[in-house]
Amino acid sequence: MIGKLKEVPFKVRLFKLVAPDGDIDWVLTKDLDEPMTAQVAEDSSAGRWQVAELHRGLKQLTGSEKCQCRRARAQRHHLACCYQAWVSLKVKAKELGQTRYELRDSLFSNYLRAELRNPRIVAC
Repeated sequence: MIGKLKEVPFKVRLFKLVAPDGDIDWVLTKDLDEPMTAQVAEDSSAGRWQVAELHRGLKQLTGSEKCQCRRARAQRHHLACCYQAWVSLKVKAKELGQTRYELRDSLFSNYLRAELRNPRIVAC
């Protein structure tokens, strides 16, 4: 269906995608020239989902947004280290058959157990 939205200065095309389990997704595009099929819409949506998943995982697993560096070079190094940590988690999680989140939580749990058994810094 091609139509015009009140607040948008151009025409748009609207697709309704129905999944086998009955879920309904709506896809809106401004590309009117190219014939758009449901499969093309699903493929482009899947690509965007992978990018969103990468960014979410990078932020949640590595703390990439917590960088307090002011210099651009230091920020780039921080993000590069975060990305390296994310890739390492992804590879190791795949080897162990776990999710990246399960692996990260188990790393913290093992560390905390070891520190509670034999603290490196003893409280007075």
